[in-house]
Amino acid sequence: MDALADVIRLLRPATVLLGSMSATGRWGVRVPEQPGPTFYFVTEGNCWFRTDDTGPVSLREGDYILSAKPFSDSFLSEADGRTELSDDAFKARHMVDGEIRVGGEGSGPVTRVLGGLIQCDPANADLLIGLLPRLVHVPAIERTATRLRALVSIILEEAAESRPGRDAVLCRLIEVMLIETLRREAAWSPHAGLLGGLADPQLAEALGHIHADVARGWTVGELARRVGMSRSVFARRFSEAVGVAPVEYLLGWRMALAKDVLLRGGNTLEEVAETVGYRSASAFSTAFNQRVGCPPSEYAAYLQAERG
Repeated sequence: MDALADVIRLLRPATVLLGSMSATGRWGVRVPEQPGPTFYFVTEGNCWFRTDDTGPVSLREGDYILSAKPFSDSFLSEADGRTELSDDAFKARHMVDGEIRVGGEGSGPVTRVLGGLIQCDPANADLLIGLLPRLVHVPAIERTATRLRALVSIILEEAAESRPGRDAVLCRLIEVMLIETLRREAAWSPHAGLLGGLADPQLAEALGHIHADVARGWTVGELARRVGMSRSVFARRFSEAVGVAPVEYLLGWRMALAKDVLLRGGNTLEEVAETVGYRSASAFSTAFNQRVGCPPSEYAAYLQAERG
């Protein structure tokens, strides 16, 4: 079982295209805050990207940016430029030929940036934030950028049409885009979390076992034997790479699956418990309440209240 694809499928990501911006001359724009991870694609020209907690990043045509927490994303014509156009002013701009225009009219080369918001299933949306580093920058010269450019092009084409199956196609395209981005990160700059585990072949195999049979009563010793490691070395490496102990990861994944099933309804508590590896509904209810903060029977209402 592919753990990364497993998580992405659970999230059911969709996209809301935020539109395209064109800029000329000297300019600086702070993009309105978004409620979820946002991708940007430079379709023409070059510029700088900056956030409150990262330094300026030089962007060129064909570059791709994925921002995990887009609350202070800014695009500028110069690295040390100022964001002269505020959130409110940016929102108030009128669209011209399908894009928001900023900067000086007709003064110098044009830069164009396309943006899209990634929305995930609310039950486990935090899983994606846990997977992503603060910022992913894929330069145009990388093979991954070429593949992402092709995906974004198809996403734009599909979003503009109203053909049968449009939403399903967009969902699959966003899934592929996220997997392309995340597996690139796992290879280039692994960090604590699922990507850190996937960067280690033996730990990736252990994660695959967990995802393939989540209801199994996995122990650290059994997982270690499956991947040819001693129990102590496996436990230490797993905790260092993934950020949690193996059994803690298993329990967390069980709860993620349970939340998804509960939100969709149609299953008894006993069926949900059995699906995620609990021998009784009462044992599952106790574990769920401890980790999520409410009984399973009240989860849908709890989530709705949490989201306001």
